[in-house]
Amino acid sequence: MGVGWYILIGIAAALLLTLVSVLVRAARLKRERTSPIYPRAADPEVCRHAADSLGELLRFQTVSPGAGGDYTEWVRLRDYLKWRYPRAHSTMEREVVGLHSLLYRWPAPRPTGPPLLFCGHLDVVPAEEGWQVGPFEGIISDGYVWGRGALDGKQVVACLLECAESLINSGFVPKRDIYFAFGHDNEVGGEDGSGEIARVFARRHLHFEMILDEGGVLKRGVLSLRRPVAEICVAEKGAAYVRVTAQSNGGHASEPERRTALGAVCEAISRTEFKKYPSRVTPHVHAFLKLLAPNLSFGWRLYIANRWLLARHLAAFEPSWARTTITPTALHAGKAANALPTKAEATLDIRLLHGETCDDVLRYLRDLFIGLDVSLMAVSSHEASKISDYQCDAFASIAEIVRTVFGPVPVIPSLLAQTTSALHYEMFSDNVYRFSPFILSQAEMAGVHGRDERVSVDSLGLAMAFYGRLITHMAGGKQQLS
Repeated sequence: MGVGWYILIGIAAALLLTLVSVLVRAARLKRERTSPIYPRAADPEVCRHAADSLGELLRFQTVSPGAGGDYTEWVRLRDYLKWRYPRAHSTMEREVVGLHSLLYRWPAPRPTGPPLLFCGHLDVVPAEEGWQVGPFEGIISDGYVWGRGALDGKQVVACLLECAESLINSGFVPKRDIYFAFGHDNEVGGEDGSGEIARVFARRHLHFEMILDEGGVLKRGVLSLRRPVAEICVAEKGAAYVRVTAQSNGGHASEPERRTALGAVCEAISRTEFKKYPSRVTPHVHAFLKLLAPNLSFGWRLYIANRWLLARHLAAFEPSWARTTITPTALHAGKAANALPTKAEATLDIRLLHGETCDDVLRYLRDLFIGLDVSLMAVSSHEASKISDYQCDAFASIAEIVRTVFGPVPVIPSLLAQTTSALHYEMFSDNVYRFSPFILSQAEMAGVHGRDERVSVDSLGLAMAFYGRLITHMAGGKQQLS
């Protein structure tokens, strides 16, 4: 037998050993037996009252106007909240912070531990045309409350205040202070709202046992799972906005330049869409997936158990977990149909995976745009948040209440692609989580910042049950919502 045969046999043996190793690692991630998910039914009267309240909140057109804008709707909204929730407003201390944000303190007579903080926001993004119903009519139809803010995030404000009103009426008295922080400008960065509330916390030297903001949901379709998965986000990605600009001498459109300013910017955008940022599985995302693995098929367990196989496959199913994303969101150019624009600009929305910075992305884009006469400027940026502990009592409490209210769903720590108010508050607690207790389909999730935003009436009652049980569990009271 020649030397060549020995080499081939050696290669075959190495491949066989690699295959066996891959399969063994996957087999060690054992599959759990699953049972159907049947969330307990919420009280129809509770659901209806919450739906009516949310419908009213959605009628206030609190679209962030930015600095110097008209905030009349915010004043009307907070007057309505005071009227709608009289017991909560007579029991809790309310401050108007940063002109239009609301900070509530529900005092404990004799606090036995650090306070809790629950967050929401009062503002919404603009509503484009093409809705089935008016985006600011707050209509209840087909089992849903429809309107801009129904899922982002007036439903959280409504459920928290509904919950507080019910608990106070039931005689509940907390054994630690409970705070509600509702920012007024979250959709435009939150600096004047949540940022000012954070400065209030700093002046008062507050430190919270736990902070819970909007974020992950009970999501259907995670890695092709049919069961909903409760994603309790323990961190959020960083964010940057980058402007891509091209300039030219302009002129009549009948005599175009070899490359127009608009054409250069459009080609730059096209390159970002056809050549995605390199995928990567961070250690924390890998740890999250290993916790989810027992609920997945053998194929997914095969990938998760062998991390070197995972990145590309994961990017196809959950791109926000597997890469820094670069998304074009705005394009501005000329004004006349027959004139070449002298300047064209596009905005790129960038969500930064942990371990990557805006400078990293700018270097990548400069290489990607070689040959195009465009310039890049970072308009704003912040790095990814810290990663909160998911092996502590606070996380375990949230997971326990999720399973109590929604049944035996998989509960995993996760990574949020969006920016929340919690980013302003993370220095005030070691346990900062982002979770909204709603079961959502892909179609319902598409309504967030999109058309036909809506939330089911039944889910409002379940969310109230979640918040009520979590508050009474962590604040040490004797009574809780049924």
